[in-house]
Amino acid sequence: MIAAIGAFDGFHKGHQALLERARTIAVGARRDWGAVTFAQHPDKFLSLQKVKTQDAQKTQKKFKVLYAKKERRILECFLAIPTVREIEFSSRIANMSPAEFLDFISDEFGVSGIVVGEDFRFGKDRAGTTDWLSDECRERRWPLGAVPTVNDAFGEPVSSTSIREAISMGNMRYARESQGHPYFYVGRVVHGNERGRTIGYPTANLEIASEKIGARHGTYAAMAFVNGHWRAGAANIGLNPTFDDVGEMRFEVFLLDFEGNIYGSEITIFLLEHIRDETRFASVGELKERISQNVAQVRKIVERSLRDDRILWEKFRETLLGMIR
Repeated sequence: MIAAIGAFDGFHKGHQALLERARTIAVGARRDWGAVTFAQHPDKFLSLQKVKTQDAQKTQKKFKVLYAKKERRILECFLAIPTVREIEFSSRIANMSPAEFLDFISDEFGVSGIVVGEDFRFGKDRAGTTDWLSDECRERRWPLGAVPTVNDAFGEPVSSTSIREAISMGNMRYARESQGHPYFYVGRVVHGNERGRTIGYPTANLEIASEKIGARHGTYAAMAFVNGHWRAGAANIGLNPTFDDVGEMRFEVFLLDFEGNIYGSEITIFLLEHIRDETRFASVGELKERISQNVAQVRKIVERSLRDDRILWEKFRETLLGMIR
């Protein structure tokens, strides 16, 4: 197998360039291709190891991923990656020399050629460089692809880190441009306090994977995949500060023009645009008026996206339906 290798916390445009090179090499060599990645992001493992020797209350900085496991499966299907092999990252893996790591993936996954980014480093003490790989792969008679860095519109390398930072600031446009698709969540609809229903805007409260990066609090225009169909949604992330009885972060979405009971259902929410920050309103009436304005904005944003990004949404629909089947 010709393998694109990386942490792959999601598959942004830089990762997609690796996958395309692996596919091209494999077609020419008449071999299979796929990705080799990690079940747990190495940075998360290393941060947890570090905390074991320090005061967790003062120094632990929990590593957050872009996508939870099921969401990564959606992306794998969306990008038509034929094979994805995951390594359980451990102290043993972290302490392998570069040559030992290549032996490991060859024995475990049948890897016989690799594709990496030009700045890729691996193995103990990050000793494995692309220069080292060039010599080593020649010795092994493995094809090697070293893919140049993909830059964003500002000339900076596209990275999972930069996308996480953009999401934490509510910059969904950057996340979309860097990934080739909007950032999304998969969540199960759970019971909330049903306050939205009393003010005319019933919301679906979502249970979101705790390891995901938190988006900036506020209201977003969203596309929701519900019961096999796209729905416009006004998503709200935060603490509902107008009310004093919410003590934990909520992720809820008002689905426009939708009626039905979806408790217990799993839905997928794509965040298109951050509309406004979280606000404490002086009255429920003022809150309702702002929600009405937000819903009108959401409708326009979603209609524009459905028109301009029709092929993207059709592809995601087929992907999500395929996973349900």
